Formats: sequence, structure tokens, C-alpha cells
Amino acid sequence: MAAFVLLCGSLLPSRPASAVAPPIAAAPDYFDYDSAAEFTAKETSMGTVNGISVTRVEYPSPIVTPYAENNTVTAYLFMPPSPGKHPAMVALHEWNPSSTDGGFSLCEAIASADVAALLVIEPYSLDRRANKPHRADANILSGSVLWMSEALRQSVMDARRGLDYLARRPDVDPDRLGVSGLSLGGILSGIVAKVDRRVKVVLALAGGADFAHGFWDGILTRKYRRGIRGCGYSYDAFRGAMIPFEAERWPRLFDPDDALLIDGRYDLVVLPGQAKALSEALGGAKIVWTNTGHYGMIGCADQSERLAVKFLRSRFFGETSDYHQPNTLPSQTIKLGLLIGGHEGLSPVIATQLINFDAPGRYSLDGQLTLHGLSGGLSARLTQTLSLGVELPLLHGAVKPKPYLLAHIVL
Repeated sequence: MAAFVLLCGSLLPSRPASAVAPPIAAAPDYFDYDSAAEFTAKETSMGTVNGISVTRVEYPSPIVTPYAENNTVTAYLFMPPSPGKHPAMVALHEWNPSSTDGGFSLCEAIASADVAALLVIEPYSLDRRANKPHRADANILSGSVLWMSEALRQSVMDARRGLDYLARRPDVDPDRLGVSGLSLGGILSGIVAKVDRRVKVVLALAGGADFAHGFWDGILTRKYRRGIRGCGYSYDAFRGAMIPFEAERWPRLFDPDDALLIDGRYDLVVLPGQAKALSEALGGAKIVWTNTGHYGMIGCADQSERLAVKFLRSRFFGETSDYHQPNTLPSQTIKLGLLIGGHEGLSPVIATQLINFDAPGRYSLDGQLTLHGLSGGLSARLTQTLSLGVELPLLHGAVKPKPYLLAHIVL
């Protein structure tokens, strides 16, 4: 029971005390720069992938930081093989300073829809990482509010300059531009869409809004709270400081039919409430849910990409007959946690939902692996991290069903 309390407690949000630090103002020109200024883009061919040409592009960031490596934006242009002026998307990758595999896969899917895709490497990621002098918070996300604010601001402005680059290409239609993103990139894509009127289409996977809430309570970023508090910020002051990065705070109206949002119903990294906040910021765009957490969405990447291709064809080429937005994508729900009761008494468990009795997967027949072996479980979800069920052992123990409580996270 003590382990159960610790597990559940670690997943609950917390709120510190009163504010002492002033918020950063969300000035209307916060993400502005001289977009008409000329800049040089260096292009290097990287060959083709499945018939799609890939070009490495380098251009100057609109923001100059103390780190030379970070002041040049690296991007990768995925150009479809067909001739003519293509619609084009800026793509923003997941939060990973050393890999953008997800971003590359996203761009390949976009290009397969005959839409050009420019993957913009975010500040302090890959070859934009700061080397000397070393600074622990020289990252796009960190425990320094002022440092992180500048890095996020640079991300949005780098993406906007990516739109500048695309709009100036002779093989791109400047009137058919959009933005897409994964995870952190999905959060940033909503901001770019709200501050840049050239964006006509949004594709966000595992993205959201309400950044301050998600950052403070997310299981991967809440570790930065100590540094934020050390800077003198309470939760309320931190929310005030993050106002420029809240997509819902920017006034531009957006047609909800021009946005596709795919999110994990049980995500503890980008919270479901954040997905709903981005939906509201984009005029009430419909969310397509997966019955997974953040990382379990990888298991339904193929379905997500096929839906994204149909969405892009419908918005950029008018092929609406083949595009139908489901409420839920087929996905595998995997739960990791601590089983209390049942035949085990107390045991770590890996469970997968074999049969869902409703679309959101709240009621299910689960296969469970515990310290004692395999079992089946009829499960009813109480909260994001807590389920109640009845366990029936397989190949071990008595066959009499016994009730259990499962404290868990969903992959």
C-alpha cells in the first residue's frame, strides 16, 4: 500500500505558493522580425528517400544567442517528385536534442501527399546544441524561465523564417502553406499558426496548448520546477511568464476544419487537457484520439500518417470525399503499474487491453503479466492512472476471480 501511495502521489499535480517574479508581457509584436529582409540559405542535396528529394538547408536565425552553433538554423526540405508549385508545411520535431526520427517520418508522410515539408531543427538540438561555454540550461526546455522563454521564442521565429524560405521558392505555392509538429513541435505549431496568417493548415500529433500547466505537471518536465522556484516563480507567476506561448492567448481566428489534431487519450506528457486547449485555440478543431499514452502513439503511427495524408489532400487539393475524421484511431493500450489485491496481493504488472467494450477503452478485457504469471482481468478505468478490476489467473493459482486495484501509467 505504501508503494501504491507513492506511485499515485508522484502522478498528482502540485502547486507552490505565492508569486514574487513579474510575468513577461505578451506584446503583439513578441514574435515579429523583419520578414522582408534578405537572407542567404545554403542548400546541400542529401539524395532521395522513396523518390522524395531531401535537401539540407541552413539559414540565419532571426535571434542571435551567445552560442554560434545555435544562431544558424538547420532544416531539411522534403520535396515531392512531381513538378509544379507545391503546397508546403513547416514541420517541428519532438523534444529530443539528439534525434529527430519522428520529425523525419512525419516529413516523409507529408511529402507522400504531394506536399513539400521543411523540418526545422529547434534551438539547442542536434548540431545547434551549445558546446562552449557549457551551460546546463542551454536547452529549449529548462528550469530557467528567462532562458527557456528566449529559446521558445526563437523556435517560433525560426519556424516563421522557414515559411519565408518556402514562400520564396519557385516550386512552392506561397498561398498554400501550413505548419505541423510532433509533441513539443505540436505545441509550437499551434503558436506559429496563431501568430502567422500565412498558415492555412495545421497538423499536430501529440500536441497541445496550455503550455504552463503541461510543463509544470508533465511527468518529463516537472523536474524543472525546483529551478523555476529558485528563480522566484510560483505556479501563477510561471503561468504569467508563459503567456506568449499559450496559443489560446493569440487573437487570430482559425477555421477548425483546417486543423487535424491526433492525441493520446491517456497521455501524461502532453496532457489531454492540453489537447483540448489547442482544439479550442484553433476554433474547436476536432481531436482524433488514440487509446494510448504519449509513447504508445508510435504503435499507431501508420494509421496516423495515412489519416494525415488524406487530411492534407483534402485541404490543399480539395479531395474531400476520401477524408473522414474518426473519433478514435485503432491503437494498442499498454499499462505499466502496480497491482494491489487479486491473487498477487501486491505485484508489478504489464497489462494490455485485448478487448475494449467502449471506444475510449474505459472498460476492457486485459491480458496481464505479473510476478506470478499470466492472468486475465476485467478492468474499469477510474482515472487516468487508476483502474479497478477482477482477476482470473491463467496456468497458476486458483481459478476463483478476485478483485484488484491497478495504479498505472499508459505507454
